[in-house]
Amino acid sequence: MTPFPVTASTISAKALGEFIKDKYQFTKDLKCELFRTGINHTYFLSDNNTKYALRVYSHNWRTKLEILEEIKLLNLLNQNNLSVSFPIKDKNGAFIQEINAPEGIRYLILFSFAKGDKIRFLDKETCSKIGSLMAKMHNLTLNTIINRVTYNKKSLIELPYEHLK
Repeated sequence: MTPFPVTASTISAKALGEFIKDKYQFTKDLKCELFRTGINHTYFLSDNNTKYALRVYSHNWRTKLEILEEIKLLNLLNQNNLSVSFPIKDKNGAFIQEINAPEGIRYLILFSFAKGDKIRFLDKETCSKIGSLMAKMHNLTLNTIINRVTYNKKSLIELPYEHLK
């Protein structure tokens, strides 16, 4: 029987764990679990000491250049001591990994894990801290140009509307 084409697959957590273990030289005790599927899939990895987040980008969702721009921005925020999850280089100094999934090439990035708990209702102090962090991000990136799609009224409303017509 001929295999049916795939537009989106869920990659094996076990296979990803082995792949990442090799690329980043982790210990034998690395554990990988699927956390969430969506436009990108998120896996949590942990060894005996540290937890990580692995993003698996959907096929053709972002170009390699767009992902590199995201990495550049996150590194800028991290280097300026802003509280962000940041990308981690592999044993060869690369941030982006590629895998050949059934639907085609998918990119992967390993990130530091952002510790914390889900907060259902925000109090004034938490809102103030979030606002302060957002202001610092805004001030730091005010004149930064990112070479990827800009989300605005045209890209989010007008172009999709024209496409649907």
